[in-house]
Amino acid sequence: MALDLRPGERVYQEIKQAILSGEFAVQQRLDIDRLSSQFGVSATPVRYALAILAAERLVRLHASRTYHVAFWSERELRELYAWRQQLAEWSIETYTPTPLPSGLSLLGDYPGAYLELMQQLDTNANTETRRAGRGADERLQPALRAELEVFADASADLTKLVAALQTGGASLKNAVRKYFRRRIGHCAAIRNAAHAKAKPPNGD
Repeated sequence: MALDLRPGERVYQEIKQAILSGEFAVQQRLDIDRLSSQFGVSATPVRYALAILAAERLVRLHASRTYHVAFWSERELRELYAWRQQLAEWSIETYTPTPLPSGLSLLGDYPGAYLELMQQLDTNANTETRRAGRGADERLQPALRAELEVFADASADLTKLVAALQTGGASLKNAVRKYFRRRIGHCAAIRNAAHAKAKPPNGD
């Protein structure tokens, strides 16, 4: 039997999944009354969920006291990629090459494949590094989807990471640096592509 979560926790997970999947687009306004109706709860659990998501930086509270799906500036995106690179390099220090998941596919679901590779890399990292890496990867989801618009060979970059993950050491660190530095150098294009893909249904 499924765990009966508190309404606030359930709504938090529902909204978060909608943001990570792209169902709720970047900059989309998250109307509390509309979400309350959608999830069949009062406004209180929705406010609870949005407060947590704001702390995770997946949602932003505007000066107008309205919540919107977070969207980074070009500088914020550059810093986010750089932070994820640093976390990955810390993980490399404790990484031991192991066989990759047999079901891993680099075709079709680029963001999903990226997440699997990063989870593999973080396997032996300490709890704080793994948690920070997971948080960074969640905030990067719209960028990962947009990368496919910017880099025709985005999946080839993952293939290079796969090869490096099976050797580890200096070759893995070099592959990770190349992967993230390429994206850091194209943050403007990635952000523009993410913005173009976002079409909030409420027009905000």
